[in-house]
Amino acid sequence: MFSGKTERLIARLRAAARDGRRVAAFKHKIDDRYDATHLITHTQDRFNAGRAHDAAAIELEAADAEVVGIDEAHFFGLPLVETARRLRAAGKRVIVVGIDNNAWGKPFTPLPQLAALADEIIQCTAPCRLCGKPARFSQRMVPVTSNLMVGGAESYEPRCENCFVPLPGHPPEEA
Repeated sequence: MFSGKTERLIARLRAAARDGRRVAAFKHKIDDRYDATHLITHTQDRFNAGRAHDAAAIELEAADAEVVGIDEAHFFGLPLVETARRLRAAGKRVIVVGIDNNAWGKPFTPLPQLAALADEIIQCTAPCRLCGKPARFSQRMVPVTSNLMVGGAESYEPRCENCFVPLPGHPPEEA
């Protein structure tokens, strides 16, 4: 959350395109913040992106790509792991970004499973909104209606481990 994940993804996709690679970027169809057809950073930098309703749609749409970028991987759930495996087996470079922990402080599926497949992991953090230390958690600031809730500064704020307060109970079932 506010750690520069999408900014790094866009930079890597642009670099691959400059190197002559065929690039495809994807975001989940529920993520319509700022613009539905672009990856967009909080500073409004943008990159064309397809909207996918699930991980299988990414695989179909990325058939001609050499480099595949996937934003907000946590929205795609566990099926993204097999999709990423198949894309890599087809010789594609797969770049995935997402949030490690949900609002309950638990690992956000499928990030741990994707990390196990990764050639490289870059941990991005934002400063904690309360104390300024590196924040690995996203504090939910509005009522919860689902485990997969899209939002920005109005809904979440970055928190370090000490300042984060996990939501009580258990998350709603994942989609």
